[in-house]
Amino acid sequence: SRIKPDDIDHDAARGLVIESKPTDVAQSGGVDSQGGLNQPAAVNKTTPSFNFGFSAPTKDDSSATASQEALRADTPLQVMRDPILLTFTLICFLFHAANGCILPLVMQSLALEGGRSGILLSGFCIIVAQTFMVGTAKICGEKSALYGRKILFLIGFFSVPLRCLILTGLLYLRDLNGSSLFLQIVILSTQVLDGIGAGAFGTMYILVTSDISGGTGRFSLALGITTAAMSIGGTVSGYLGEALAEDLGYREAFIILGILALVPALLYLFCMPETLPTQYTPGANVQKVTTNVEEEKERLLSSKNNSHQV
Repeated sequence: SRIKPDDIDHDAARGLVIESKPTDVAQSGGVDSQGGLNQPAAVNKTTPSFNFGFSAPTKDDSSATASQEALRADTPLQVMRDPILLTFTLICFLFHAANGCILPLVMQSLALEGGRSGILLSGFCIIVAQTFMVGTAKICGEKSALYGRKILFLIGFFSVPLRCLILTGLLYLRDLNGSSLFLQIVILSTQVLDGIGAGAFGTMYILVTSDISGGTGRFSLALGITTAAMSIGGTVSGYLGEALAEDLGYREAFIILGILALVPALLYLFCMPETLPTQYTPGANVQKVTTNVEEEKERLLSSKNNSHQV
């Protein structure tokens, strides 16, 4: 069944309200021949929030009512003043500054010490990470409303310092006992943690950004800020990781990057609240609408039977 234009909650779609209101079936026009709802034509009375300035929004009683003005989007300055958004933006930057260069360093360490097999294993680094990233992203998307955003996000954050710690130990063993195919495969297996971290972060940062910007009408702006922080952090990470590996060595580089990765993890643990809306109950709106549809169908069938009896 197709979604009808009149069934769309425009305020929720624009991010002006945190939770979408289910359609009141009792006031609808009934059920059509395909089992869908015949909604009466609705008019979107929300005033457009084309406010690109940085001053406080002004109130114009002649153009909109007080209730409509309450749904006007925040100004960019109001959004960028949010301390939770600023903290989360810093966390995004630091995470990618630490994590972005680890994959290239792992690939280089495999290729330099393993000969032909090392070059082959370095190619498998991306395959292993992407495989586990897809699975982790699916789990986070399904379970984030059940367990909350924070615990799943923290799993992704702490996977990076754990990965660096394991890599440091494996490289120490390789330097001590020499390289072997088994040890190279074990180093490759640390990419499982890379996939877990990338999958959790890639899914949860969008959800957390949506939670933070909920009700402001500026989700796209907030998402652009956090995404820009990620991109800048990844750019800095490329230079930082290669400089550390060249000047100090791969093992020392992983130690420093692991310590750096602890900073955003601890910041998120102690400074970021749980952003999942407290009034959110998975499936509640769907269940309510489904129940109303069934009640409407029964009412129509009952009225039709009564008319036949008359």
